[in-house]
Amino acid sequence: MKFSYFSLLTLFFTANISAQSNILNATVPEEIGVKNIDQLQDDMDSFLEYEYVDDRDILWSKVVYEKIDLNERLNFSLLFPIEDDLYESTRKSLWRVLKENILNGNITKVYNSRNDNFRDLMPNNEIIESVKTELDYGDGEVYPSEINSADITAYNIKGIWYFDKRRGELMYRLLGIQPLGKDITNPDDELKNTKLFWIWYPSIREILHTELVFNDTSNANRISFDQLLLSRRFSSYIFKEDNLYNDRAIGAYKRNGLDYILESQRIKDEILNFEQDLWNR
Repeated sequence: MKFSYFSLLTLFFTANISAQSNILNATVPEEIGVKNIDQLQDDMDSFLEYEYVDDRDILWSKVVYEKIDLNERLNFSLLFPIEDDLYESTRKSLWRVLKENILNGNITKVYNSRNDNFRDLMPNNEIIESVKTELDYGDGEVYPSEINSADITAYNIKGIWYFDKRRGELMYRLLGIQPLGKDITNPDDELKNTKLFWIWYPSIREILHTELVFNDTSNANRISFDQLLLSRRFSSYIFKEDNLYNDRAIGAYKRNGLDYILESQRIKDEILNFEQDLWNR
């Protein structure tokens, strides 16, 4: 498979942003993280807009749904830190970024989890209550409840693989993201696998671009959450694809276990081999 090496190099090497901006120049701790005008300009320049793609240029496409399990080590950069009040702003989990921007009104369009085609927009009060609410246990007291990073177990993502005949290569575009975790509206449910809501990913790209992922190799060399997700630097498996049978999930026709894994891998291989098969015809 061919890759757009220039785009990838641009994505990685323009992301050499200091995690602790101004730490060597700070005279007081409050100055840590304050960027100068050149650093702010670099942040703007490193943001890559989605390129316009004409429908007539799409030779082939397939929509797939994947699960990013936060128990896998490769995905820890999306999970940690799980204590949301441990760091003020220099280190955040993906959930903390989403939650903070929902609560402060930067993310206003959130879609109900029961519809993955982004047709069921949630009212603003339901959006807020899905991440932070108050519970009445019947004892006359009201208790605050909030979903924290430790309560998030996975993310579902929706994306489309397509072959751009104008560019002559197979491309991927992330369309939506869905956190899975604790249902704070049901205090008796201790399971943390509730599908919370869908967010249209292109609408939050600029927000995620301003938040950096911690790099345990070099804290002075970090990329944004947007860059991490677009470059697919995570581990995931396919659990559904668009298909003739109302886009049924793999679990609807394959048993959990080896059959499920093999079917997920078959779909993945079909996508990745498309370009090679095309050039070999």
